[in-house]
Amino acid sequence: MKLNFLVWLLFVVLLPLASLSARADDGCFVHAKQVAEQLSHQPFVQTPMMQVDTGRITYDYYHRIQFQQKKTFWRDEDLPFQLEFMHPGMHFIRPIELFTWEQGAAYPIKFSSSYFDYSQVKQLNIEQDEAKMGFTGFRILSKMGKTNAGDMHTETVAFQGASYFRALGRDQRYGLSARGLALNTSLEGQEEFPDYTKFWLEKPTQNAKQLVFCALLDSPSTTGATRFVLTPDKTTVMELETQLYPRKDISEIGIAPLTSMFFHGENSQQHYGDYRPEVHDSDGLMIQQGKEWTWQPLLEVPYFKFQSTPIDKLSGFGLMQRDRNFDHYQDLEAWYHARPSVWVEPLDEWGKGSVQLLRLHTDSDIVDNIVAYWKSDAGQALQHFSYRLSWRSDDPPAHTLGKVVATRATNKAVDALPGYKGRIRFIVDFNNLPKLATPPVAEVIFNGKGQTKPAVVQENPYVQGWRVIAAVFPETCDKPMTATIRLTSGGNPVSETWSYPIPESLCNVP
Repeated sequence: MKLNFLVWLLFVVLLPLASLSARADDGCFVHAKQVAEQLSHQPFVQTPMMQVDTGRITYDYYHRIQFQQKKTFWRDEDLPFQLEFMHPGMHFIRPIELFTWEQGAAYPIKFSSSYFDYSQVKQLNIEQDEAKMGFTGFRILSKMGKTNAGDMHTETVAFQGASYFRALGRDQRYGLSARGLALNTSLEGQEEFPDYTKFWLEKPTQNAKQLVFCALLDSPSTTGATRFVLTPDKTTVMELETQLYPRKDISEIGIAPLTSMFFHGENSQQHYGDYRPEVHDSDGLMIQQGKEWTWQPLLEVPYFKFQSTPIDKLSGFGLMQRDRNFDHYQDLEAWYHARPSVWVEPLDEWGKGSVQLLRLHTDSDIVDNIVAYWKSDAGQALQHFSYRLSWRSDDPPAHTLGKVVATRATNKAVDALPGYKGRIRFIVDFNNLPKLATPPVAEVIFNGKGQTKPAVVQENPYVQGWRVIAAVFPETCDKPMTATIRLTSGGNPVSETWSYPIPESLCNVP
């Protein structure tokens, strides 16, 4: 009897200690989840706009308001991670709340005009509105090792606007964005853009290689908490863990959404009078299922195209900027050749679902028109998920097969095939293949009504690989069609699978 009492006593004493230890290890995430859960039981109220005339801070003025570099947060302590804050203005009119998280407690970071240099916009008289203003975003600076700028703090991550954020690896330039969550993206007129409204940043140690921070999501349909673990380097890695607390039923939850821009590329039928050969933040969607890799080049669409790729078990997906040749862009301001790819890897079980790709038409390079995300067959039941984002200048190391390096397509100067409405020739270059004793074989599959001719495979020393020339002859041009090409040797794949949704404009012969 006494023994049972002692066991019970140890249990009730030690269990709370273990729970407290776990909470301490979790840092800001436990707190963020508590705030999100409590908020989910309340009606949605959007963060009110600042009660000042931020509209007078136009685009021109906004970009003349500079953060004072000598006033980065944590600079006085010379910590490996430091913060810059973003001023309100233009369409950034809803404030966020920022906190440091130290020893289990949150400490607010208050807006102050002293962080900013207004010398070029003195006529705005910001000081009179200071008490009513707030930060609209922030940047994380880190030491990424040797960079073009030397061993110093450089901008690594930026958060501003809804749940959007962008990151950089070493020597990269900002390009595509990630989002905390996408809701009802494929449902016309029903999309929601959840906001990150609060951030808690765990104060790093003097030798920290990672920065941990948490954020509160809020929208009419759900609240949520996200924990970020940032590791900056040549490839900057962010691990995200999100817990959702839905307020109501959600038709579609998009996990790990990426937003990018594709204006025109080598596969485009027109270049809009642009002097630049290619203009895009990303040139392809890549998907991994186990040992299978698929590459779908991005292409412009006349209006709106939505595509869903069913997957039993996802290993990873991403919007990639594979073309790194400056000569292919000729843009000394945008530096498209240095913009990052973003690769998504699940860190827990996502089950069956699909990679969704939304493409919109654009006549400009200032409009993001590409969205990709994961949609689970479990729907709203998947309320907790973790994944890794890597902001890369190359493909993931696990991808050891041959890769597509160029896609070209034409319906001109192609011999017609009697009885078929369309005629298309694809010219696809592969490199990074293993050394082969004999030339590879091209497997060409046309998913649609029509015919193909045997593909021609040529060695291409200019890409240190192989060129495939494939001709496709559709019977009709008004139904969805896809062409795929894969290189094999001895019946085994030696390249990724190139997959191309054929646009109606390419099928129709001019």
